[in-house]
Amino acid sequence: METGSPTPARLDPGLADELRRRLESEREELLAQAAGLEADFAHESWKEPRSDDDAEAGTATAERERTMSLARHARAAVGQIEQALARMDAGTYGRCVTCGQPIAAERLEALPAASECLDCRRKAERSR
Repeated sequence: METGSPTPARLDPGLADELRRRLESEREELLAQAAGLEADFAHESWKEPRSDDDAEAGTATAERERTMSLARHARAAVGQIEQALARMDAGTYGRCVTCGQPIAAERLEALPAASECLDCRRKAERSR
């Protein structure tokens, strides 16, 4: 259980609605971002070397890898958001998926897709 802040057993319905809207909006932004990055990656100019210069080729390769890394990160964030929305639909949103205790409303306001309470998240980070 999180320490240091009171944790309601249930989220205020108004807050839950606001968090749902934020999650849905962020999901749309991230999907658009990922699609744009993937389109950039697929663009023909990426496929053809711009010159025989090894440094330029290395820079182009690094830029391609960066673009795909950003797209993967956006898609992963979308997955976390979709899981949070599924928990909302199932009535389990706001409960830690690890220990089952409530997640502090302050944590959910800061990170609406959070799936773990602060204590469980800290334990997971330490075990890495």
